Amino acid sequence: MMQDSDTTPSGDLEPRHDLARLRIDRTPRTRSQRWPLLLLFGCLAAYIAWKELPPLVSSHDPEVITARVQTRGGASSHSGVASNGYIVPRRRAALSTDIPGRLIELNVEEGSRVQRGDVVARLDSRELRAVLARLQADRVAREAEQERSRLALERQLTLSRTDDASRSDLDTARANAKAAVAQVASVDASIQEIEARIDKTTVYAPFSGVVTEKNAEVGEIVAFTATGANARGSVATLVDFETLEVQIELAQTTLDVARAGAPVLIYLDAYPDEGYRGRIRQVWPTANRAKATVEVRAEFIDRDERLLPELGVRVVFVPESEANPTPPAVLLPRRALLAREQPTVMVVRDGVIELRTVTLRDAVGDDLIEIGSGLIGGETVVLDADPTLADGDRVRLRRP
Repeated sequence: MMQDSDTTPSGDLEPRHDLARLRIDRTPRTRSQRWPLLLLFGCLAAYIAWKELPPLVSSHDPEVITARVQTRGGASSHSGVASNGYIVPRRRAALSTDIPGRLIELNVEEGSRVQRGDVVARLDSRELRAVLARLQADRVAREAEQERSRLALERQLTLSRTDDASRSDLDTARANAKAAVAQVASVDASIQEIEARIDKTTVYAPFSGVVTEKNAEVGEIVAFTATGANARGSVATLVDFETLEVQIELAQTTLDVARAGAPVLIYLDAYPDEGYRGRIRQVWPTANRAKATVEVRAEFIDRDERLLPELGVRVVFVPESEANPTPPAVLLPRRALLAREQPTVMVVRDGVIELRTVTLRDAVGDDLIEIGSGLIGGETVVLDADPTLADGDRVRLRRP
């Protein structure tokens, strides 16, 4: 019993000790314990001030009067018969060899530009060169035999003058000499044949152009099995981009608009708002009875790097008077011009001044002047600009 009474008090002391440790310490914090919290609040306040700085600064930016650059005139659309078609090359070649072989060198990729005569690919020619070496050695032996036959003939001719040689020996010597000459000529012909075959192991570019397809890889066996631009076994396909034109299937009912030399406007499906000038190059001499169409080819007058084979196009057949669309005139308020060495204007983009040099054309009335280059229309320009404003300055806009 005494043991139990001694154990119980000692068991109650430990929980009381734990409760004492959970009490809130109300001792005032020292200065060294507060500085991390103050630093955090300071950084937060600085960030908020930095975020609010642009509006505060912009409220003190100079205010400028602006106007928008105008456009006037120009032909934006054309009326006439329209037809869809595709861009195709007039000059296209599948580059291949006349002999089969293993491809050991390929110098082009899709998009590579090559010049006429450039080496496009090479086939393994070791076997052919071994045959060539054997023939060249054989020719040396044949030449030696030819020389012996010549000397034998000369001896027989000398002996025949003194009647020391028979007629048959002389004839035999002559025949041997002729045979030796023929054998040398035969070997020469074989050498030329092998050299031609070796030359055919190298694929050359037949004209300048762009590689549009790569049809083989190094290590593959290339074998010519067809002819023309659709040849199988070709190593690459070469297109002359200077001969790109439009192929059109024109309905027979509208064939009267298509004549050689007639002007057309060509719109790429990829860039439908920009027209290319062109003209009819050829009207096919036969019709497609199943489709009730006639093939027409139109060539480009305007060209750029956006023209690609197989692009879809829309061709508009237009009268002569509409064949050369004029761009719209760009009109600038005179008050936007700055008095500097070169005509300059202040363009405002996102509240920032951008100095831009322009070229001037004719005056339009008292307030406007036509711009040749430097502006395209739609820009916001500063009127009666303060000459102290510089490129990159921020401003506030105010309409006149």
